[in-house]
Amino acid sequence: MPKPLLGEILIENNVITKEQLDKAIEVQKQEGGLIGIILVNLGYIDEPTLVKYLARQAEMVVRSEQQ
Repeated sequence: MPKPLLGEILIENNVITKEQLDKAIEVQKQEGGLIGIILVNLGYIDEPTLVKYLARQAEMVVRSEQQ
């Protein structure tokens, strides 16, 4: 099972829009970096939100590995 992507998790939970993710990916391609940090730097999410959804992503990975 592929690792759940942070951007997709944020979209599914209505935290960011597809357009915001597309912009962040564009920045990532040009400048490099982690998508979560880019989303924070663009002002789309705050750091506590990033931490919350990174934890959710990690839980999803652990659950998928246990199956």
